[in-house]
Amino acid sequence: MSGTWEPKVSIIIPVYNGANYMREAIDSALAQTYPNTEVIVVNDGSRDDGETDRIARSYGERIRYIHKENGGVSSALNLGIRNMTGEYFSWLSHDDVYAPEKLRHQIEALSKAKVENAIGLCGHCFIDEHSARLSKQVQKRFTEGVHLWQETLSDLLVHGTFSGCSLLIPKAAFDACGEFHEELRFSQDALMWIKILLAEYPLVYNAHEDVYSRIHGKQLTQTGRDLFRKDSNTITKIILPDLMRVSTKEMNYLYLYARDHAKYGNREVVNACIEGGKRAALIGAKHMAVLHLRLLYGAIRPALRTIYYRICVKPAKKK
Repeated sequence: MSGTWEPKVSIIIPVYNGANYMREAIDSALAQTYPNTEVIVVNDGSRDDGETDRIARSYGERIRYIHKENGGVSSALNLGIRNMTGEYFSWLSHDDVYAPEKLRHQIEALSKAKVENAIGLCGHCFIDEHSARLSKQVQKRFTEGVHLWQETLSDLLVHGTFSGCSLLIPKAAFDACGEFHEELRFSQDALMWIKILLAEYPLVYNAHEDVYSRIHGKQLTQTGRDLFRKDSNTITKIILPDLMRVSTKEMNYLYLYARDHAKYGNREVVNACIEGGKRAALIGAKHMAVLHLRLLYGAIRPALRTIYYRICVKPAKKK
Protein backbone atom coordinates (compact mmCIF):
# COMPACT_ATOMS: atom_id res chain seq x y z
CA MET A 1 0.00 0.00 0.00
CA SER A 2 1.37 3.40 -0.94
CA GLY A 3 0.80 6.81 0.59
CA THR A 4 -1.57 7.66 -2.27
CA TRP A 5 -3.72 4.57 -1.78
CA GLU A 6 -7.34 5.78 -1.83
CA PRO A 7 -9.77 2.86 -2.21
CA LYS A 8 -13.43 3.73 -2.62
CA VAL A 9 -15.47 3.42 0.58
CA SER A 10 -19.21 2.80 0.57
CA ILE A 11 -20.98 4.26 3.60
CA ILE A 12 -24.21 2.32 4.07
CA ILE A 13 -26.94 3.79 6.25
CA PRO A 14 -29.84 1.42 7.02
CA VAL A 15 -32.83 3.33 8.35
CA TYR A 16 -36.25 2.54 9.76
CA ASN A 17 -38.48 5.39 10.96
CA GLY A 18 -35.42 7.60 11.10
CA ALA A 19 -36.84 11.11 10.98
CA ASN A 20 -35.51 12.04 14.42
CA TYR A 21 -31.81 11.50 13.72
CA MET A 22 -31.06 10.45 10.13
CA ARG A 23 -30.33 13.91 8.74
CA GLU A 24 -27.47 14.31 11.21
CA ALA A 25 -26.12 10.90 10.21
CA ILE A 26 -26.31 11.57 6.46
CA ASP A 27 -24.72 15.00 6.86
CA SER A 28 -21.81 13.45 8.76
CA ALA A 29 -21.30 10.89 5.98
CA LEU A 30 -21.29 13.59 3.31
CA ALA A 31 -18.89 15.71 5.37
CA GLN A 32 -16.07 13.13 5.31
CA THR A 33 -12.69 14.64 4.50
CA TYR A 34 -11.69 11.39 2.77
CA PRO A 35 -12.57 12.04 -0.89
CA ASN A 36 -13.37 8.65 -2.43
CA THR A 37 -16.75 7.71 -0.97
CA GLU A 38 -20.34 6.96 -1.82
CA VAL A 39 -23.29 7.19 0.58
CA ILE A 40 -26.07 4.61 0.26
CA VAL A 41 -29.22 5.07 2.33
CA VAL A 42 -31.48 2.00 2.57
CA ASN A 43 -35.01 2.70 3.82
CA ASP A 44 -36.18 -0.53 5.43
CA GLY A 45 -39.89 0.00 4.85
CA SER A 46 -40.33 2.89 7.30
CA ARG A 47 -43.87 3.49 8.56
CA ASP A 48 -43.81 7.18 9.48
CA ASP A 49 -46.13 8.77 6.91
CA GLY A 50 -43.28 9.11 4.43
CA GLU A 51 -41.09 11.37 6.61
CA THR A 52 -38.00 9.16 6.32
CA ASP A 53 -38.53 8.97 2.57
CA ARG A 54 -38.88 12.76 2.25
CA ILE A 55 -35.69 13.41 4.20
CA ALA A 56 -33.69 10.92 2.14
CA ARG A 57 -34.98 12.25 -1.20
CA SER A 58 -34.14 15.82 -0.19
CA TYR A 59 -30.44 14.97 -0.70
CA GLY A 60 -30.97 14.29 -4.38
CA GLU A 61 -27.95 12.88 -6.19
CA ARG A 62 -25.60 13.43 -3.25
CA ILE A 63 -26.66 10.00 -1.99
CA ARG A 64 -27.87 6.75 -3.51
CA TYR A 65 -31.28 6.00 -2.08
CA ILE A 66 -32.96 2.59 -1.98
CA HIS A 67 -36.43 1.89 -0.61
CA LYS A 68 -37.45 -1.67 0.30
CA GLU A 69 -40.10 -3.56 2.20
CA ASN A 70 -39.42 -3.96 5.90
CA GLY A 71 -37.16 -6.91 6.66
CA GLY A 72 -34.87 -5.80 9.46
CA VAL A 73 -31.48 -4.16 9.60
CA SER A 74 -29.68 -7.26 8.27
CA SER A 75 -31.71 -7.24 5.08
CA ALA A 76 -31.10 -3.50 4.65
CA LEU A 77 -27.35 -3.91 5.14
CA ASN A 78 -27.26 -6.83 2.70
CA LEU A 79 -29.11 -4.85 0.05
CA GLY A 80 -26.67 -1.99 0.51
CA ILE A 81 -23.69 -4.34 0.20
CA ARG A 82 -25.10 -5.86 -2.99
CA ASN A 83 -25.39 -2.38 -4.49
CA MET A 84 -22.13 -0.89 -3.25
CA THR A 85 -19.37 -0.05 -5.71
CA GLY A 86 -16.64 0.55 -3.14
CA GLU A 87 -13.79 -1.69 -2.07
CA TYR A 88 -14.60 -1.07 1.60
CA PHE A 89 -17.83 -1.09 3.60
CA SER A 90 -18.53 1.37 6.39
CA TRP A 91 -21.77 1.02 8.38
CA LEU A 92 -23.44 4.12 9.80
CA SER A 93 -26.57 3.61 11.90
CA HIS A 94 -29.17 6.28 11.20
CA ASP A 95 -29.02 7.50 14.81
CA ASP A 96 -25.20 7.66 15.04
CA VAL A 97 -22.72 10.21 13.70
CA TYR A 98 -19.26 10.14 12.10
CA ALA A 99 -16.53 12.66 12.87
CA PRO A 100 -15.38 14.32 9.61
CA GLU A 101 -12.05 12.45 9.56
CA LYS A 102 -13.37 8.97 10.41
CA LEU A 103 -12.58 7.38 7.06
CA ARG A 104 -9.39 9.33 6.42
CA HIS A 105 -7.94 8.18 9.74
CA GLN A 106 -8.88 4.57 9.02
CA ILE A 107 -7.51 4.49 5.48
CA GLU A 108 -4.28 6.11 6.70
CA ALA A 109 -3.97 3.49 9.44
CA LEU A 110 -4.53 0.63 6.98
CA SER A 111 -2.01 2.12 4.57
CA LYS A 112 0.59 2.53 7.29
CA ALA A 113 0.06 -1.03 8.54
CA LYS A 114 0.90 -2.53 5.14
CA VAL A 115 -1.16 -5.69 5.65
CA GLU A 116 -3.50 -7.14 3.07
CA ASN A 117 -7.20 -7.83 3.67
CA ALA A 118 -7.34 -6.17 7.10
CA ILE A 119 -10.36 -4.67 8.79
CA GLY A 120 -10.10 -1.24 10.39
CA LEU A 121 -11.41 -0.26 13.83
CA CYS A 122 -11.45 3.22 15.36
CA GLY A 123 -12.39 4.54 18.77
CA HIS A 124 -15.86 5.81 19.64
CA CYS A 125 -17.71 7.75 22.31
CA PHE A 126 -21.35 8.10 23.37
CA ILE A 127 -23.92 10.83 22.84
CA ASP A 128 -27.48 11.26 24.08
CA GLU A 129 -30.77 12.04 22.33
CA HIS A 130 -29.68 15.67 21.94
CA SER A 131 -26.20 14.83 20.58
CA ALA A 132 -24.53 15.88 23.85
CA ARG A 133 -21.48 13.82 24.68
CA LEU A 134 -22.03 11.47 27.62
CA SER A 135 -19.64 11.02 30.50
CA LYS A 136 -19.68 7.23 30.05
CA GLN A 137 -16.14 6.07 29.34
CA VAL A 138 -15.31 3.64 26.53
CA GLN A 139 -12.85 0.91 27.46
CA LYS A 140 -9.63 1.03 25.43
CA ARG A 141 -9.29 -2.52 24.18
CA PHE A 142 -6.34 -2.32 21.78
CA THR A 143 -3.08 -0.53 21.22
CA GLU A 144 -2.74 1.22 17.90
CA GLY A 145 -1.52 -0.95 15.03
CA VAL A 146 -2.02 -4.48 13.73
CA HIS A 147 -3.66 -7.27 15.74
CA LEU A 148 -3.87 -10.85 14.49
CA TRP A 149 -7.25 -12.56 14.28
CA GLN A 150 -6.55 -14.81 17.27
CA GLU A 151 -5.98 -11.85 19.61
CA THR A 152 -8.94 -9.94 18.21
CA LEU A 153 -11.32 -12.90 18.49
CA SER A 154 -10.22 -13.50 22.07
CA ASP A 155 -10.86 -9.84 22.92
CA LEU A 156 -14.29 -9.91 21.29
CA LEU A 157 -15.31 -13.01 23.24
CA VAL A 158 -14.06 -11.56 26.54
CA HIS A 159 -15.23 -7.95 26.23
CA GLY A 160 -18.16 -8.21 23.83
CA THR A 161 -18.76 -7.14 20.26
CA PHE A 162 -17.33 -4.04 18.62
CA SER A 163 -19.21 -0.92 17.61
CA GLY A 164 -20.22 -1.85 14.08
CA CYS A 165 -20.03 1.76 12.94
CA SER A 166 -16.38 1.92 14.08
CA LEU A 167 -15.35 -0.79 11.61
CA LEU A 168 -14.09 -0.50 8.06
CA ILE A 169 -14.40 -3.83 6.25
CA PRO A 170 -13.12 -4.99 2.85
CA LYS A 171 -15.93 -5.95 0.49
CA ALA A 172 -13.95 -9.17 -0.07
CA ALA A 173 -14.73 -10.21 3.53
CA PHE A 174 -18.44 -10.42 2.70
CA ASP A 175 -17.67 -12.31 -0.50
CA ALA A 176 -15.76 -14.84 1.61
CA CYS A 177 -17.99 -15.00 4.72
CA GLY A 178 -21.46 -14.37 3.33
CA GLU A 179 -24.09 -11.79 4.17
CA PHE A 180 -25.57 -10.66 7.47
CA HIS A 181 -27.95 -13.31 8.84
CA GLU A 182 -31.44 -11.98 8.09
CA GLU A 183 -33.23 -14.04 10.76
CA LEU A 184 -31.25 -12.23 13.44
CA ARG A 185 -32.94 -9.03 14.62
CA PHE A 186 -30.55 -7.89 17.34
CA SER A 187 -27.10 -9.50 17.10
CA GLN A 188 -26.45 -9.84 13.37
CA ASP A 189 -23.29 -7.79 13.75
CA ALA A 190 -21.77 -10.05 16.43
CA LEU A 191 -22.13 -13.11 14.20
CA MET A 192 -20.59 -11.35 11.21
CA TRP A 193 -17.54 -10.11 13.13
CA ILE A 194 -16.90 -13.59 14.53
CA LYS A 195 -17.17 -15.12 11.05
CA ILE A 196 -14.75 -12.56 9.61
CA LEU A 197 -12.23 -13.18 12.39
CA LEU A 198 -12.55 -16.94 11.98
CA ALA A 199 -11.69 -16.32 8.32
CA GLU A 200 -8.38 -14.95 9.70
CA TYR A 201 -8.72 -11.27 8.83
CA PRO A 202 -6.32 -9.15 10.91
CA LEU A 203 -7.47 -5.92 12.55
CA VAL A 204 -5.83 -2.47 12.37
CA TYR A 205 -6.80 -0.20 15.25
CA ASN A 206 -6.54 3.57 15.52
CA ALA A 207 -7.55 5.38 18.70
CA HIS A 208 -9.30 8.41 17.19
CA GLU A 209 -12.82 8.64 18.67
CA ASP A 210 -14.39 9.17 15.26
CA VAL A 211 -17.79 7.58 15.86
CA TYR A 212 -20.46 9.05 18.12
CA SER A 213 -22.77 6.23 19.23
CA ARG A 214 -26.15 7.43 20.39
CA ILE A 215 -27.70 5.97 23.54
CA HIS A 216 -31.43 6.30 24.02
CA GLY A 217 -34.09 4.57 26.10
CA LYS A 218 -35.28 2.01 23.55
CA GLN A 219 -31.90 0.28 23.70
CA LEU A 220 -32.52 -0.80 27.28
CA THR A 221 -35.92 -2.43 26.89
CA GLN A 222 -36.86 -5.96 27.88
CA THR A 223 -37.75 -6.57 24.22
CA GLY A 224 -34.11 -6.01 23.33
CA ARG A 225 -32.92 -8.51 25.92
CA ASP A 226 -35.36 -11.13 24.65
CA LEU A 227 -34.19 -10.62 21.08
CA PHE A 228 -30.57 -10.85 22.21
CA ARG A 229 -31.16 -14.23 23.85
CA LYS A 230 -33.07 -15.58 20.85
CA ASP A 231 -30.34 -14.44 18.48
CA SER A 232 -27.65 -15.90 20.74
CA ASN A 233 -29.20 -19.36 20.45
CA THR A 234 -29.18 -19.11 16.65
CA ILE A 235 -25.61 -17.80 16.54
CA THR A 236 -24.39 -20.58 18.83
CA LYS A 237 -25.72 -23.27 16.52
CA ILE A 238 -23.85 -21.66 13.61
CA ILE A 239 -20.45 -21.00 15.18
CA LEU A 240 -20.11 -23.71 17.83
CA PRO A 241 -18.39 -26.19 15.48
CA ASP A 242 -15.86 -23.57 14.35
CA LEU A 243 -15.14 -22.40 17.90
CA MET A 244 -14.50 -26.00 18.89
CA ARG A 245 -12.28 -26.48 15.84
CA VAL A 246 -9.98 -23.55 16.63
CA SER A 247 -10.00 -23.98 20.43
CA THR A 248 -7.19 -25.58 22.38
CA LYS A 249 -6.62 -25.96 26.11
CA GLU A 250 -4.14 -23.07 25.86
CA MET A 251 -6.51 -20.79 23.89
CA ASN A 252 -10.03 -21.92 24.64
CA TYR A 253 -12.34 -19.76 22.52
CA LEU A 254 -15.28 -22.03 23.32
CA TYR A 255 -14.93 -21.40 27.05
CA LEU A 256 -14.53 -17.64 26.51
CA TYR A 257 -17.71 -17.61 24.43
CA ALA A 258 -19.63 -19.56 27.09
CA ARG A 259 -18.30 -17.34 29.88
CA ASP A 260 -19.41 -14.17 28.11
CA HIS A 261 -22.93 -15.49 27.56
CA ALA A 262 -23.18 -16.70 31.14
CA LYS A 263 -22.79 -13.06 32.16
CA TYR A 264 -26.01 -12.34 30.28
CA GLY A 265 -27.85 -15.29 31.80
CA ASN A 266 -28.03 -17.18 28.50
CA ARG A 267 -28.39 -20.63 30.03
CA GLU A 268 -29.20 -22.42 26.74
CA VAL A 269 -26.02 -21.10 25.14
CA VAL A 270 -23.90 -22.03 28.14
CA ASN A 271 -25.35 -25.55 28.31
CA ALA A 272 -24.69 -26.08 24.58
CA CYS A 273 -21.07 -25.02 25.06
CA ILE A 274 -20.68 -27.29 28.08
CA GLU A 275 -22.06 -30.30 26.21
CA GLY A 276 -19.82 -29.73 23.20
CA GLY A 277 -16.84 -28.80 25.35
CA LYS A 278 -17.07 -31.90 27.51
CA ARG A 279 -17.06 -34.12 24.42
CA ALA A 280 -13.98 -32.33 23.07
CA ALA A 281 -12.25 -32.19 26.49
CA LEU A 282 -12.35 -28.37 26.39
CA ILE A 283 -14.73 -27.82 29.35
CA GLY A 284 -13.88 -29.33 32.72
CA ALA A 285 -15.15 -29.10 36.29
CA LYS A 286 -13.41 -25.79 37.04
CA HIS A 287 -14.82 -24.26 33.85
CA MET A 288 -18.34 -25.38 34.76
CA ALA A 289 -18.08 -23.94 38.29
CA VAL A 290 -17.18 -20.52 36.90
CA LEU A 291 -19.93 -20.68 34.29
CA HIS A 292 -22.64 -21.49 36.85
CA LEU A 293 -21.52 -18.64 39.12
CA ARG A 294 -21.64 -16.21 36.20
CA LEU A 295 -25.11 -17.45 35.30
CA LEU A 296 -26.26 -16.40 38.78
CA TYR A 297 -24.85 -12.94 38.16
CA GLY A 298 -26.49 -12.87 34.74
CA ALA A 299 -29.90 -13.31 36.32
CA ILE A 300 -29.67 -10.00 38.18
CA ARG A 301 -27.52 -8.08 35.67
CA PRO A 302 -30.41 -6.41 33.73
CA ALA A 303 -31.73 -4.74 36.88
CA LEU A 304 -28.24 -3.54 37.83
CA ARG A 305 -27.66 -2.04 34.38
CA THR A 306 -31.00 -0.22 34.39
CA ILE A 307 -30.11 1.39 37.71
CA TYR A 308 -26.64 2.30 36.44
CA TYR A 309 -27.89 4.09 33.32
CA ARG A 310 -30.53 6.02 35.26
CA ILE A 311 -28.08 7.24 37.88
CA CYS A 312 -24.61 7.34 36.34
CA VAL A 313 -24.91 8.09 32.60
CA LYS A 314 -25.29 11.83 32.32
CA PRO A 315 -24.30 14.40 29.69
CA ALA A 316 -20.83 15.79 30.16
CA LYS A 317 -20.75 19.34 31.50
CA LYS A 318 -20.28 21.95 28.82
CA LYS A 319 -17.06 23.92 29.08
